[in-house]
Amino acid sequence: MNSRSLPWLCLLLLRASLSSACQVHYAGHSVSPAHSAPDNLYPVDRVLREIVYTEPDWPQSLGADLYLPQHSGLLPVVLMIHGGGWANRSREDMADISEKLAEHGYAVMNLEYRFAPRYTFPAQLDDLRQALRWLVANAGRYRLDIERINAWGYSSGAHLAALLGGYDRVAAGNAAEALPRLRAVVAGGIPSDLRKYDDSPIVERFLGGTPEQVPQRYADASPIYHVSADDPPVFLYHGKLDLLVTPDQSGDYYAALLDAGVDAELYLHNWRGHFTMFLFGGDAEDRAIDFLDRINDAA
Repeated sequence: MNSRSLPWLCLLLLRASLSSACQVHYAGHSVSPAHSAPDNLYPVDRVLREIVYTEPDWPQSLGADLYLPQHSGLLPVVLMIHGGGWANRSREDMADISEKLAEHGYAVMNLEYRFAPRYTFPAQLDDLRQALRWLVANAGRYRLDIERINAWGYSSGAHLAALLGGYDRVAAGNAAEALPRLRAVVAGGIPSDLRKYDDSPIVERFLGGTPEQVPQRYADASPIYHVSADDPPVFLYHGKLDLLVTPDQSGDYYAALLDAGVDAELYLHNWRGHFTMFLFGGDAEDRAIDFLDRINDAA
């Protein structure tokens, strides 16, 4: 059993009732069928465990695992960001997809970040920027291509990945502005507009207040609020039966990206919810990897 299945063992009983063919894929260009058996798979050369990517004076020491494939030349990179309502879970949830991406030739930095309610927004975004600084500082050591850094996340991790892609242009300070821009974002089950959560204890803990108390923070922490033409390409996937993060969160974000002229794709599965889309999202993940390959192979 893979590591993603362990936290939700009871959900395995639902698998027989889920049809992988019941899906809709929206894209602004033609796409080929997702590959099930890629021609080239790269063995994972090594996994560097428990890298500390934060500076010594950071409020909390934060770790990551770096997956490196046996692949010559500079490696495109994926920042992998786990979910958990900004308050729990661990990077172990993303170990399987991290290994899968490494087998497709990507260096993957599977990281942890600070949790709410002790640390509220934008602490988590600051942590991701710190991870970008670590990648830049260690690019030569691990053959990392800092011109091809991508982000992938699910649920609250998807929110942070998308926010990192679109938020940096309004960040204050020269250090933040000098960070490399993301090449692409993959976001599964994303809460893209936190302003829709007018009575959510989870979001309130993350943002440090209710919409009435901190209305601008709800907007500022919403990826959809920051959409503009210079955003990186985005691949979205979502289960239509998702009751925790409803699929309009991806649909509205997708529409906003297209309106801004951003390259975007949206994959919807008719019979999956929030957790089952994560556990059994193999075809969506294959589509997402195809998307990353297309964007990162572009000159």
